[in-house]
Parts: sequence; C-alpha cells; structure tokens
Amino acid sequence: MSCETIRNELVGFHFGIIDDGPRGEVERHLVTCAACLGEYLSVKRDVELSASVEARPRAQVKSKLRAAMAQELGLVAGPPSWWQRPLAYGLAAAAVVVAMVTMQTVAKAEPTAPVGVTRTKERSETIRQ
Repeated sequence: MSCETIRNELVGFHFGIIDDGPRGEVERHLVTCAACLGEYLSVKRDVELSASVEARPRAQVKSKLRAAMAQELGLVAGPPSWWQRPLAYGLAAAAVVVAMVTMQTVAKAEPTAPVGVTRTKERSETIRQ
C-alpha cells in the first residue's frame, strides 16, 4: 500500500472499523514508514483531544436557546399577534384625540371661581365684617 492510501485509512484504523486484511497492511506499513506513523500519531492525538474537550455552545447560541425555552415555558411574552399591534396603535391614537378634545373644551370654557369663593365685592365685604 502507498502512503496516500494508508493516510486515508488512519481514522478507520484508529477506531477499528476497517477489515482485518487492510488493517494488517496498515500495521505493517506503520512499522516501516516513519512519516505515516507520525501522521497516525497526529490523528490519534487530535481524536483523543477532541473527545476529552467538552463541546460547549457559543454564548450567542446559549442565549437564543434560553430565550426560546423561556418563551416555550411561558416565562416571557412572545411576539405580538398580527392584530395586537394595530389595536395598540389605535387605542393610543384614540387616547390622544380624547385628550386634545378635552383640553380644547376646557380652554374655551368660561373661567369660574373655585367652589366657596365668590367674585363680587359685596360678598367679600360681608365676609370681612
């Protein structure tokens, strides 16, 4: 077997998933070829190191997962329905119109004295005596 063919079989050799015939050829070649043996040891180290390191999701993935779980469990409100946003805008506009009409009505009304206060001089003189 050539070195290129051996290099293609190194991962399968490591996991023991190649047949006995090719497996024996790979073993015999690794004993005689230092370059392929070095390549095999590199593959073995990479596989073992990647298996020992815990696979952790990125922070962005974690935050998306947490948000989806919170929404699924009902801990946070989801996106508004198609009718909620127009309804909210309509109610806000109606409140603004009512406030404007009320302010104009109050501004045009005749000013009056507060309850218990009179505006005439005679009444104020009677109170002083």
